[in-house]
Amino acid sequence: MLELYHYGDSLCSMKVRFCLFEKGVEFKSRYVDLLNWEHLTDKYKKLNPNAVVPTIVHHGNPIIESTIINEYIDEVFPGYSLTPQDPVLWAKMKVWTKLQDDVLHPAIQKPTFNILVKPLLAQKSDEELDEWLSSHPLEKSRQMFKGAARGKVNIEALEDAQAQFNFIFERMEDALKINEWLCGSQFTLADIAYAPAIDRLEQCDWSHLFENYPNVLKWCEKIRVRDAFSKMRPTENQRFSNVL
Repeated sequence: MLELYHYGDSLCSMKVRFCLFEKGVEFKSRYVDLLNWEHLTDKYKKLNPNAVVPTIVHHGNPIIESTIINEYIDEVFPGYSLTPQDPVLWAKMKVWTKLQDDVLHPAIQKPTFNILVKPLLAQKSDEELDEWLSSHPLEKSRQMFKGAARGKVNIEALEDAQAQFNFIFERMEDALKINEWLCGSQFTLADIAYAPAIDRLEQCDWSHLFENYPNVLKWCEKIRVRDAFSKMRPTENQRFSNVL
């Protein structure tokens, strides 16, 4: 059976759980507690040298990076395909998932760290933080956690994030004016990639950002009623705001 190493309130973990539930793939849950640095253990870093979640292990082989994981799941496991067969639509899907990796995810990290993670890291001692920062392999992650732990709320970063969301939603709005889903009439890995943003913006009380995009709002409602979306959401005790 496939093993999933994940954290409840991790966006990338949500993204992979959504894909697994849509495909109906059974998996063994391996919970990685980010706030207790379990992703920084030598054991976990042997699976994922970037020390991030999620990771899947299938037939003893670890697969990392959520976009690649979802492509692997869709390719390897039976069930309806989440990838367009038409080469043009396939290319469009790849552009959407790259845009999610390159623009949406960095944007959504800003309210995540400034609004949700900051109160949690403020509880950590300087010694704990120094130990953690010295053992994380990614400089970008070290800087984000350091800023969230000790810096003030970065208003400029939050404003920039909202500008990036508007950029993304304008692209989505244009696509959804003529399509049922981001890549036409088929629900694909592109829709799965963007779906966790619905959950996170609600969590940060930023749902108002959808209001100027009626077709994006319709897309959100169609996502929310999918059984797999409900299943992939973290339980309330796994939310950043409820683990203090």
